[in-house]
Amino acid sequence: MGAGDITFAERLKDPNKAASILIADDDPAIRLVLRHRLEAEGYRVDEAPDSQSALDALRSNRFDVALLDIIMPGAGGLEVLSGAKAENSRTLIIVITAASTMNNAVEAMKRGAHDYLTKPFANLDLVAAAIKRAVEVAAQAADLDRLKDEVNRQLVGGEIIGRSPAMQEVYKLIGRVVTNDATVLLSGESGTGKELVARAIHFKSARWRSPFVAVNCSAIPQGLLESELFGHERGSFTGATERRAGKFEMADTGTIFLDEIGDLPLELQPKLLRVLQEREFSRVGSVEMLKVKARVIAATNQELQKLVAARQFREDLYFRLRVIPIAMPPLRERREDIPELTDYFVGKAVQEMGARVNAVSPEARAKLLAYDWPGNVRELENAVMRAALLAPGNTIRPEDVELSPATAVASSSASSTEAGASLGDVITTRITSWFESPGSEEPRDLYHRLVAEIERPLIEMALKRASGNQVRAARILGLNRNTLRKKITDHKIVLTRYPRE
Repeated sequence: MGAGDITFAERLKDPNKAASILIADDDPAIRLVLRHRLEAEGYRVDEAPDSQSALDALRSNRFDVALLDIIMPGAGGLEVLSGAKAENSRTLIIVITAASTMNNAVEAMKRGAHDYLTKPFANLDLVAAAIKRAVEVAAQAADLDRLKDEVNRQLVGGEIIGRSPAMQEVYKLIGRVVTNDATVLLSGESGTGKELVARAIHFKSARWRSPFVAVNCSAIPQGLLESELFGHERGSFTGATERRAGKFEMADTGTIFLDEIGDLPLELQPKLLRVLQEREFSRVGSVEMLKVKARVIAATNQELQKLVAARQFREDLYFRLRVIPIAMPPLRERREDIPELTDYFVGKAVQEMGARVNAVSPEARAKLLAYDWPGNVRELENAVMRAALLAPGNTIRPEDVELSPATAVASSSASSTEAGASLGDVITTRITSWFESPGSEEPRDLYHRLVAEIERPLIEMALKRASGNQVRAARILGLNRNTLRKKITDHKIVLTRYPRE
């Protein structure tokens, strides 16, 4: 059985599996000699006799290392090498050829070859040694991939949930900023996920192996904040019994996240400005200037421009922080993400807290969608987790969802008003609320937002009415059954919540 039976993903999961080697050469005698020697070393070996089969094998990402002949039937080894690199193949490629010209060697290395060997092989021990070195490099790369995946799972956690247009814009910005070190300013209401975005930027950037240090500027007493950020020397103030490194030093070559930056005292703002302008600072009580190596990401739930106008925040610091601004949308402006967030938090409650629920009723979903969520995603998480833990059965009902009293009363009043209104009136009221949301920009993608709010609860109510029978539900909705099945998949509706009669 060939090396193709083990995928790269499987090797990541089990690094103790034997390394797999591809021999791509049109000479069957060369392939035979190399196979015997490499199998004797304990490797799994597969062969390719021409350019096309070599490229197909490399595309599969099944191999740790490949020996690739330059002159083969078809496009040739150098074109195969270029094609594999263009498709981000993880396989380390060692070029082999009898045409040992300087141009071949240079061209192979330029195109991304890991190493270069010439034929005939006077000593197969040298070939085996080259393969061993390449396998060790591949194993180290796999370890880094595995470690990075684990870090991302633990510290980013996949908790940035949402496929709404507003969140897609956020994802695009994250993708752009991870490739540079520009200062980022995250703005948005409390609970919108600013720190999650900061962590995502850090752990998806080249700095991911260095520390991520978070500082809440509003949670530290004003008299201690300078020392907390920049450190202090022994004897610099009462109680300073030893030298202490600040958060900027601790961040080293990683990222420092300054949360609630709008609460930074005016007297400290010039020092932070110097950090951003000159990339240097001094500890409290010291004249020594230390270099700043960390990336700075700041966040605020305040409107910094208003603080600048009120002379409570320096304008020059504001512009230094706002090199790349990312505005986090409030949950009420991306309601189409509420069902997915709800399901995520239910799963989290089951996995982390032992909750027994496995479903959310359509009526409960409608209640969650109708609420304005002043506390945003954080408030939704608390409400769903509480409901999942306290629900008497395995389904969250509307009465299990506890909302903030003030907003709940407003929602109840609105529901009473809407009870005698037509569906068109209710929709008009909802759209009007989007247009008149205080401080928001002109709304976008209203059609898709409205459809997302209506479609899922409508389908769930039809499935409930039809006791899970999709043919009946499609007839109730006036949809083709295949269309209904696609929408069930798109909305991630769990059919086991509607057992068939």
